[in-house]
This record gives sequence, C-alpha cells and structure tokens, in this order.
Amino acid sequence: MGEPVFGVLGPLRVKADGAAVRVGGAKPRAVLATLLLQPNGFVSVDLLTEVLWPGGAPRSAVANVRTHVRTLRQLLPPAAVAGLRTEPGGYALDVAPGELDSLLFERRLAQARAARDGADDAGAVRAYEAALGLWRGGVLQDVRSSVVWDPAVARIEELRSLAADECLEVRLRLGDYAHLVSGLRSRLAESPLREDLWRMLVHALRDSGRSAEARSAYAEAERVIAAELGVEPSAPLRAVGAEVNGYAGHRRSAAPAPVCQLPMDIPDFTGRAVEVADLEALLSTAGRHPVVAAVSGPPGAGKSTLAVHVAHRVRTAFPDGQLFADLAGTSDCPREPAEVLAELLRGLGVIDSAIPGEPGERAAMFRSRLAQRRCLIVLDDAVGDTQVRPLLPGTGGSAVLVTSRRRMPGLPSYACPLGLMRHDDARALFGAIVGAERLLREGADADRVLAECGSLPLAVRIAAARLVNRPGWSVSTLADSLRDERGRLGAVRSGELEVRAGAELSYRHLPEPAALAFRSFGDLPDDAVPGWLVAVATGSGGQAGEEAAGGLETLLDEHLVEVVGRDDLGLNRYRMHDLLRSYARELALTDHQETRMRRRLAVIEALTALARTANAAMPTRFLGVLGDPGGQGGRPPAAVAALVRERPVDWFESEHRNLVAAVDAAVRLGRTDLAAALTVELAGFFDMRGYYGDWLRTHRLVLDAMPSHDGSGAAALLRNLGQLHLYQDRYEDALASFDRSRALFAELGHRTGEAVAAVGAGSVHRVVGELGTALEMFTVALRHFAATGDPHGEAVARNAIASVWLEREDPEVAADWLRGALELSLVVGDRHREAQVRRRVAVLHELRGEPQAARGELEHALGIFDELADLHCAAYVQQSIAELCLRQGESGEASALLVGALAVQQQLGDRRAQARVAGLLGELHDATGRTQTARHYFHRSLATWRRLDVPDEAGLMDAKLRALR
Repeated sequence: MGEPVFGVLGPLRVKADGAAVRVGGAKPRAVLATLLLQPNGFVSVDLLTEVLWPGGAPRSAVANVRTHVRTLRQLLPPAAVAGLRTEPGGYALDVAPGELDSLLFERRLAQARAARDGADDAGAVRAYEAALGLWRGGVLQDVRSSVVWDPAVARIEELRSLAADECLEVRLRLGDYAHLVSGLRSRLAESPLREDLWRMLVHALRDSGRSAEARSAYAEAERVIAAELGVEPSAPLRAVGAEVNGYAGHRRSAAPAPVCQLPMDIPDFTGRAVEVADLEALLSTAGRHPVVAAVSGPPGAGKSTLAVHVAHRVRTAFPDGQLFADLAGTSDCPREPAEVLAELLRGLGVIDSAIPGEPGERAAMFRSRLAQRRCLIVLDDAVGDTQVRPLLPGTGGSAVLVTSRRRMPGLPSYACPLGLMRHDDARALFGAIVGAERLLREGADADRVLAECGSLPLAVRIAAARLVNRPGWSVSTLADSLRDERGRLGAVRSGELEVRAGAELSYRHLPEPAALAFRSFGDLPDDAVPGWLVAVATGSGGQAGEEAAGGLETLLDEHLVEVVGRDDLGLNRYRMHDLLRSYARELALTDHQETRMRRRLAVIEALTALARTANAAMPTRFLGVLGDPGGQGGRPPAAVAALVRERPVDWFESEHRNLVAAVDAAVRLGRTDLAAALTVELAGFFDMRGYYGDWLRTHRLVLDAMPSHDGSGAAALLRNLGQLHLYQDRYEDALASFDRSRALFAELGHRTGEAVAAVGAGSVHRVVGELGTALEMFTVALRHFAATGDPHGEAVARNAIASVWLEREDPEVAADWLRGALELSLVVGDRHREAQVRRRVAVLHELRGEPQAARGELEHALGIFDELADLHCAAYVQQSIAELCLRQGESGEASALLVGALAVQQQLGDRRAQARVAGLLGELHDATGRTQTARHYFHRSLATWRRLDVPDEAGLMDAKLRALR
C-alpha cells in the first residue's frame, strides 16, 4: 500500500501519486486540517468560523469560508475533491482508512493489539512499529493551532502514547532489550514521573546484564521523583531498586498500605455459592483489560452483602487497593458521578486541591490513575448505567463490582441477576441466627417462616433476629405473626412485602427509646450517620457512645440498622437499609408535625454548632465572614465537640455529605437563616479540600431560596461565591459578587465584612491588571480592619497592598508593607499567612537582585505549607522556585520542577498557571535546542491563553511559535 493521501500526524501533508501537493494559504490549510480531524463527519460552518477567526469573525465569514473551500477544491487532487461534500450548514470530507494517516494508525494499532492478545508478540511488535512509524511529529505541527481541535488532538496523541507503552511492554516480554532501553529513555524524557516506565527500564537493564546502569537508573528515578514530588518512590519501584542494589529495601519509613475502603464483611454469610464462585472467577480474570460485573436484583435480595463478601474474598488479587462508593441510587438524591469521582480519587491518594473541577477531567484523571494499577472498585446501589459509566477504568488490570436494583444492559459488564435465595440457603441462614438445634426441632415451622419471608435474605435476618430476642416465642408463633402482617400489608408492592412484614412485626415490639430511634432515621440524612447524631434527633443525651443514642443497640440486635465501619474520629457509623428507611419515613409522618420539626432542627443546629467548633480549630484561616461561635445553634455532645476540636478536618470529611444534606433540609424547612449559617461555615472546608461543586451548589441553593438578598447571611454567601469565581477565572462574576457583598455589608455597618469583600474585589482588579483600583480597594480594606481591631485582616490587606507595588516593580515601597504584614502574621500566630507573605518577600528580593535571599524565603514558605499539609499552596511555591532557577540558568532543576508544577496545576484546574508554566517550559526547551518539545509547550500555552481570552499573552506565545519556524 502506498503512502496515505492525507497526513495530520506531523506537518499537514497532501500527496497525489506519491508526489507532494502544495496547499498554500493559512486559512485553506486550517479548513483542511479541521475536516481531516473529523474525517467522514459533518463540520459546520460555525465550527470553521471559530477556527479561522478565534478573536471574532467578520460579517463576511460565511462567504469567506465558501471561498476557502473553493480554493481547496482547486488545490486538492481529483480523487480527494470527489470526497469533499457540501451539506446544509457545513461540509464533510470522505476518506478511506488507508487515505488518512490517523485512520491508518488506528487500524494498525488495532491489528497490533489483536496480535498481542493472541500471544503473537513478534507480530504485535511489527504492527506497533508500523503504526508508530506513521508519526512524523506533533499533530498538525505546522498549522496554527485552534482550541476547537483540542479534543481530537488530545485523543489521537493519547492513543500514540498508549501504543508506545504497549509496544514497550511486548518488547520486555520478548527480551528485546536494545530497542526497549532506548524506547524507555525516550518516553521518560517526555514523562519523567512515570514510575511504571522507570520500573521497566531498571528491569530491562538488569535482565540484559547491565547491572551498573540499572542501579544508576534507579538512583536517577529517586532523584527525579524527590525533586518534583518531594516523596520517595512507590513500594513497587522501591522493590525493583532493592533487587538491583542487593538489599532488602528497608527505608526510613514504611510505604503506606494500599487503601481498603470495603465495609465489614458479614461473618455469618450464608448461601449464594454459585454467584460467589462465578464472581470470584470473573474478577480474577482482570489483567490486560478491566472487568466489570453488575449484580442486580429486588430490594432485600442481599446485593450489597454479596458484593462486599466477594470483594473481601478477592482482596489479595488486587494489591493496589480496594475502593468502595455508595451511589445512593435508591435515595431521594442519587449521587452525581463527579462527586463520586472526587471521593474515589482521594482514595487513590490524589490531594483534595488537585482534583479537577470538571466532571470530564475527573473521569480522565481517574482512568489515568488506574491505568497502571490493579484495584477493585465496588459501586453500591447504582441508579443506572449513566451514573456508573464515568466511574469505570479505561485500561489496566482493575475490576469493578456494581450493585443495582435495575439491570444495566448499557454497561460493558457481566450480568449477575440475584433473585430469591434457594430454599436450602435461606434455611441455613435462618439456622445460623436462631441456632441449629432449634431449626432441627421446629423445621416445619421454620419452612413456614421462610415462605412468609419470600426467601429474601434481609427479611430472613429480621425475622430470625425477632425470634432470638423473644425467647418465649416458638417458631410457629413467628410464622403466624408474619402471616398476619403480610395479610395486612397486601397493598405493598412485590419485593418490599416480606421485608416490611418483618419490620412492622419487629417495630411493634420495640421499647419506646428504640422505636423513637427507628422513626428518627426517617428524618436523618440518607448517608451513614454517627450514633451521637441519632441521640440528638431523639433528644436522648449528649455523649459520644452508642449507648446514648436512644435504642441503637436494640435496633442492631433486631437487624434494623447495621454498623458499616468507623469514621475518621473513631466513632461508629450506622446505616439503615433503604427499604427500612422508607418505612421509618412513613412512621415519622405519624409523629406530631411540631415534634418532627423540632427533631430536624435539632440535627441541623447541632451540625452547625460543630461546624463552628471545627472552623475555630482549623489549621488554616479562611478569609470569610463566619457566624458568631456563641450564636444560635444546637448543643452537640460535649465529648464529640472535644474530638472535633482535636481533628477538625477529619470531622468535616466524615460528615461532608451529611452537612450538605443538612443545608438542603434547612432550605426545604423554610429556614434559610439556618441554611445560610451552616453554608457559610462550610466554605473554608470546601476551599481547603477543593470541593468547588459543593461550594457552588450550596451557596446558590441558599441564595436562590432567600426572599431577598439584604442580610448579613446573603452578604457572606456572595463574598464566598466571589472567591470561588475568582479561583475559576470568572472575573466578571467574581467582581459582581464581591461588589454586591461589599455594598450589603456597608448598609449593615458590618465593617469587617465590608473589608473582606473589598480584599476580594481588589484581588480581581489586580489579576486583570487594574492596579490603581486594586490599590484603592486594598487600602479601604486595611482601614476597616484597623478600625475593628482585626490584626489578621490587617496582615492580609498589607500583603495585598504590597502585591500591587511588586507588580509595579517598586520594591522599596513594597518592603514596608511586607514588613508590617509579616510582623502581624507572627503576632497572631498565623503560619499560613506568614508563608503567603514570605512568597511576596521572595519577589521583593528578586526585584532587588538578591536571588539567594529569594530562594531562602521560598524554601521557608514551602516548609510551612508542607507542615500544614497545604499541598495546593506548596505547589505554587515550587513553581516560583522553578522560575527562579530558570532565571539563574539552572535549567536541569528548573525543568524538573516545572514539569511537576504543570501536572499539579492541571489537576487543580488553574488555567492561568498552566498557561504560564507551559510557556516557561517552551522557553526552556527552545533555549536548549529541543525545538519540537518547545513547540508542543508553546501550542499548549497559546491554546490556554486563548480560552482565557487574554490576547496579550496569546500574542506573545503566537510570536514565539512563529519564531521557531
């Protein structure tokens, strides 16, 4: 087969009969490139207009597009012109797979993978080489880039990266060490933090007899990872290092154990032998590709119990960890995939502030993290395949076990439908609870009980527990009682009847404290709750222990609630099955309306009071307007409050979902004052953890529910929203929120609030280059902070004023402001603010031509952020150190730091920082003669600046790109 007619895997290329065809003109080339990135697909005129005129199209844009297409028809070979179709509103270019190098690449890659999976490693290598040999450089590297192309370009470049990795893996199996080592070093030059590549390199060098080089490669890996991430290599890479260095690998600190989030297994699990065996066999096949199994069945069938039991049995097959997420599919508010992805990423060790805000980016990061791991993910109680699909790995050896009431044919999964238990299994379960002798003695009546329970495991457990807790009852008495309940509940739909019969029978015999606790679950959040929160709902006491929770022990004995584990404070978490919770809600409705209102408010007020307690003890101070610690609120248990003061961040994390649910509940009750009070207390935690979705949703929810935005609560919420908008580069929205907040605080005579809002507004003006207005805002804030005696606020304002003078490159004026800010930070003991000030002091030293002093301040700031575990701010300091190294000509260290900084900033979603760091990396590689790599980073920086609509910076990057050609 001859060369493809069209080429996009490098410079744009067109050939006819083997000869190059010149396609001139920047705009016709851009039109052709856009069509080739969507081969055989419709490309609208609107899309082409955005590509051709990213800064705004002229009135004649549609006519101009037609002209450029007409030009292409004149330039392209006749066979290609025949494939260029005009359609209503756009165009399409039809090409066969062999006529476009990107399509041919994908076809050859599929052939390589088929050969690899068929154990034809030699054939696979030839096919991989043929696929990768089509690449002549970066995608469309000689055509001006467009943000419109980014998704298509990213997809094809990701396929190239995967193909290169897969080829290396096959070469390792073949023992083709010469090609393997050179290929690995090339890949590591692009991705120096890829530990899987370092492991392969060390293995290849060792197995080819180059032991000294293997030891040197491992030492280099240690240096790179320490320099860029500040950590030791992971346990698998350290193990390889131990092999080549001839020691057992004992180091200063042991590697953390792989995460295991699985709930407790049921010790008396009974039955389901066929399903257990099938699932175990299936999950054990996870290797080159992920495996997905979906367990579906009616309520009470034991889906979750089966999934957890199987997960525990196969734990050793997934050495990189086991993740668990409750998708809340049967609750009133099923969880959004983006929220679950954030939880799973944290389980994989991603820092909170590094989790992207966009759902698609979170899913991509999740797939990337799993690509080189062998993890088991249990997704419990899914609402459907749409909720699950974003939570699936893309490659690697992980496995997913999903449970749902619904079958999910849209998932690429093995279906495991779960119906009633087989009679023998149900009988064995009943006997395991009531005792084998009793089962043997009253077997016929036991069969009657199982019939009334429909052989549903949950119903059997509740019924058996009822019998155990009533020693005077016979099995016959239980069977008769269940029959009566089933008759009375004849209107209940199938699947719930048996469980409800047992639950009603148990509830009627509960002592009042336990009955009240049962009803209270109907008014508690759907998530697992601590025992003290049940105690608050029932008004039964103020201790942290389970015995104070008003009957929880009795509910446990009756199998009406279950313990699902301990939270980060060491307290038990309790959960009620969704069927039982529905019944609890019905019973709660029978309580007097005033009683229910009092119960719900007690829960919200207690959570708000503890949120205030936690905020007062947080390691960092959020620049917001918090509620009065002595203001209205509940009285949480004293023992719990003490635990919260000791571990405030852990408490916020444990109660995260319940706190958000409490905001919703307060709004539904019409108590926007309580909702606002709690929401304001949550902003600092959302800021620390990067929970931007919850931050935006809770604040918007409460503001929308307020009859008018004219109180201190609305002012505080608007200020917090402004901060979030500022983080996400929405400057107009940020300024509008800050200005409205400031005006409201001024009307109320709340000078601290007015000052805090003014700092936010000033920050927006500084970022967009309006330095005079920024200085005015910061000065107003300083005056208000000083008038109210707020030294922390004064430190913030002085540091902000200094930032303006540093932007104006006037270090002497900035020095006085920084000196005052640092002194105040030290006086109030605010280490976080101290570190922020030291970052600015470093800029001061640079302006004075004192690089060593600047480096010292940055190292000091970095040490404080590390001590406070604020990895977000630490990443920015590392970026500053890298820039300092770059200016001092220390390109090696600068490169390592900038690559790491770019990865973190991408995870943080900080697009301005990404654009700046990518530009710096472009300059570094240009200066060291790596033109192709420099072009890649300049393109990346240019595309980001254009998305941010910063024409000056985009123009600079565009000029740097043109200078490379």
